[in-house]
Amino acid sequence: MGSMLFAVIILSIVLLAALLYILLISMKLRELTKQQSGLSERNQELNAMMHSSELKALRYKLNPHLFKNALNSIQSHAYQTYYSMDKLSGVLDYILYDSDQPLVSLQEEMDFAANFIEINRLKLSPLFDLRVRNTIEKSQGDWAELKIMPLVTVDLIENAFKHTDFQKTESFISISFQLEKGWFQLEVSNRVSEKPPLRKKNSGLGLKNLEERLKIAYPERYKLLVISEGSVFRTQLKLQLHD
Repeated sequence: MGSMLFAVIILSIVLLAALLYILLISMKLRELTKQQSGLSERNQELNAMMHSSELKALRYKLNPHLFKNALNSIQSHAYQTYYSMDKLSGVLDYILYDSDQPLVSLQEEMDFAANFIEINRLKLSPLFDLRVRNTIEKSQGDWAELKIMPLVTVDLIENAFKHTDFQKTESFISISFQLEKGWFQLEVSNRVSEKPPLRKKNSGLGLKNLEERLKIAYPERYKLLVISEGSVFRTQLKLQLHD
């Protein structure tokens, strides 16, 4: 009888020790889980800060380049100085005061694109075939307040004006804006020179810069196509916009 009682006591002690051990392990695992969760949140914060810094750095590369090209477009049109400066003022206001934000309204970006197109139109002959089509204003819903990355339209538009062969009578530039089911679409096409272009320093910076910005701001939510068909060059950008 005494030996049985002793065995029960020993067994109880072993079970109690096992329960205490399991409890300690459980507490340790809970503590490690909290630490891991904290590290994960910190990593997300650091990634967000890094992406924000990268976007700002890319915008700082873009803005002086854009300003220089805008001035080049109006320098030989003194007779249209007031009109030119009014459009340039709108472009500069957007660059200086709005483009530093991670997102702007679609209305603000569309106003900027319209001003930028008008500045570049000044250097064209009145007979040049420039086609601008915007069906966004006919879209249903409160489209103007949808959010979009600032200056996302400039590179495709600027490339068309920069690389079009203006000497050919059949040359053209076509710019189309659309919005469908929350997806913004910009398609730009133009006839390019058949002569091989001169390679300039920083040539191709615009599209590379745009691609880097899109990877950061719209992962898995953008499509950028660049298509060359003979003498016609076409670019198409699709973005799933923020509410």
